[in-house]
Amino acid sequence: MEQAIKMEALDELRSLMGDSLDEVLQTFIDYVPGQIDELSTAVMNDDAEGVFNLAHKMKSSSSSIGALGLAHMAEQIELIGRSGSTEGTAELLEQLKGMYTDAEALLREQLQK
Repeated sequence: MEQAIKMEALDELRSLMGDSLDEVLQTFIDYVPGQIDELSTAVMNDDAEGVFNLAHKMKSSSSSIGALGLAHMAEQIELIGRSGSTEGTAELLEQLKGMYTDAEALLREQLQK
């Protein structure tokens, strides 16, 4: 299974950003659960365009902090939405939620350093 967070990428960000990384990580932790809820709603409503747009945003924000596993899951969902479908996104969304739980735990550990 893919890593939720690529620690090397996060370490590199920390060396570039220093303590300001904490603010970025906290914003990510605060923001992503709402994004996941919106994505869940779009999946339930069979809203392919909404699925595409929300998954695209999540992919971007996840990759920017080194949450590459999360970004990859979001990308898979994004591609289905882009094709005009939501078929298979519910299962991927469940995997994404699990990966976010792992990522959040790792990010919270980083915030305590």
